[in-house]
Order: sequence, then C-alpha cells, then structure tokens
Amino acid sequence: MTIGETIKFYRKDKKLTQGQLAELIGVSTQAVSKWETDAGMPDISQIVPLAKVLEISTDKLLGYTDAAYEKELKEIKVQLTGINLIDDINRAENLYQSASKFFDKYPDVPEVALACLESFIELFSKKKIEVSKEVFLEECDRYSNSVFRYENNPDNLCKTYYLAARAYDLCGETEKAENFMKNLPYVYGDRDYWEAEMAFADEKYDVAMEKIKKSFASKARFTTRCIRLAAKIYRNQCGGAASEDCLALNEYMLRLIDAFLSGGDFLPHRQVFQKASLLTGIIYDCANLGYVDKAKTYLQELYAIRDNYFEAQKNPKGRHCLMFDENDTDGICHTTREYMDGRIAKAEWMINNAK
Repeated sequence: MTIGETIKFYRKDKKLTQGQLAELIGVSTQAVSKWETDAGMPDISQIVPLAKVLEISTDKLLGYTDAAYEKELKEIKVQLTGINLIDDINRAENLYQSASKFFDKYPDVPEVALACLESFIELFSKKKIEVSKEVFLEECDRYSNSVFRYENNPDNLCKTYYLAARAYDLCGETEKAENFMKNLPYVYGDRDYWEAEMAFADEKYDVAMEKIKKSFASKARFTTRCIRLAAKIYRNQCGGAASEDCLALNEYMLRLIDAFLSGGDFLPHRQVFQKASLLTGIIYDCANLGYVDKAKTYLQELYAIRDNYFEAQKNPKGRHCLMFDENDTDGICHTTREYMDGRIAKAEWMINNAK
C-alpha cells in the first residue's frame, strides 16, 4: 500500500473520520484528504504523532514493513494470548526471547515494548536473569520509554507506569517507584470521564458518549480484577486448594459480570471471555469441594453463554449495549469457538472426575 492508502486503511480501522484524525494530529481536514489520495505527504514532524494515533509503527506507516515483520509480530501476539506472566515463568522466558529480538529491530511498536518490559521484570524478580540492578533499570527504562513515546492506549500506559514503578521498587528505589505510581489515575477521576464531561459541556454528545463508555468499561474491568485478585489471595493462602471463601468471591464476581452485561443484549467480547474463564474456575472449585450438582448448574450457564455469544455474532443486527461500545473488539482473540469449546471440554472433564 502507499502511505496514503495506509493512512486511510488504519484511520477507518480506528473508526475515525478525516476531521477527527486531523484534529488529533493538529492539521486541517484538507491535509488528511490530500495524504489519503497521495496528492500530498505528511511532514516529517507529523510521522510519529500520526503513527501513534493510528497505533502502527512508523515503519509500517512509511511502508517499510515486510512479510518477516508481519510474521514475527503475529507470532509474538499469539504468545501473548492468554498468558499469565506471574504464574507461567517458562512462557515468560519464551516471550521475552522473541519479543526482545523483535524490539531490537523495531523499537517503535509499543505492544512489543510492553511485552518486553513485563516479561523482563518477571524474569528478574524470579532470578531467571542475572544482571545488576543498574543494567536491569536501564533496560526497563528503554522499554517503558518506547511505550510512553508511541502508545496512546490509556490502559497500556497505566500498565507501563505500574510496571516501571514495580521495577524501581524491586531495586529498593521507593521514591522513584512512588513517582511512577502517581501517574496512575484514580478510578473516579479517570481522563476519559473528564473528557466526557468536557465534551458534554460543549454539546459534543457523540464524543461524550464514546468517552463515558470507555470510562465505564475500564471501571467494570478493574472492579472484577479486584475481586479476582482477592480470590487468588485466598487460594494461595490455602496452598492452591479451593476454599469456601475463594468460591464465594468468584460467585460474587460472576454476579457483577452479569450486572455489567444486563444493560442491553450485546455481549462485549472481553466480558464474555471473563465470564467463560470465571465459570470454568467456579466449576473447578465446586468439583474439588464436592459440590457436583452446583458444578453442573454452572456448566449449563457456560453452555448458554457460549451459544448466546455465537448467535449474537451470526445475527448482530438490532443488538445493542447501553454502557459498552459495540465496536470494541478488545478480547475478541480470546472468544473463538475453539477457545470456548476448549473451556467447556475442560469443565466437563472436571465434573466427570470430581471427588
């Protein structure tokens, strides 16, 4: 593709109008129109901001990527799918090996830089990498600076601030760690919410609704994360065994997810993924605790969410969600039929092999 075709393709992929893209870059709508028809070229000072907004590398924007680049990036994304770096150190090692090699060649892909940062910190914390604290922090700064420079996804930026704080905390530099933590927003006052307030005041209602849905989605996501972590704490305190407290917390989280999904009949991909994962865990705990009938009841719910989700994918017309963005594809890679069927097969096996 030409540069113009690339800009047009990724602008539409981001669901931006020419005017919206122009406003984000600080140019006129006519300039964007000229770029997309190859009647003009972005100024060199606009290349990095343009790549950040479109969430692509500058190489890709300028047409320098090749098949090898796309193949390597795809392989890294596959490795990232469903990985828990804290619990799976072997996968973290494999991820870091491939991601760091890619980063050395393409340091302007924030998703890979973030993968390098997170996996490198986990490997260092578990003493799988033997480097001095100075070298460790230099590498962390290299990865985090790439994310801060090229990323515009607020969730990834917040995660990077957290990871940078963790890196300095691991090295005993608490003051620097605290400075990074100060960049994390409070739930009530996140940037999307206040941008929604400003857009509402300016009567830009479409923009306001888009922002407030993003704000709500992040709150829903992190509320469930808090409960999930509490359940994991109970589980670890019991040496990995299921406990009544752990089960109760997971059932509480399930009720919250159902409440989030009740605002309309559209099921967001990430919430479907969360619910399927959670139901599998609940079935596992019920089976281990001897609550086989309860486990079978939750299995029926797992069947239902799978069937309803794919029915919605086949017939999306007329479906809506009050507080989630219908166009948000976050988590779609975790909700393939193969993945969902795998969850069900695992749950069925647990019940059949219950104590």
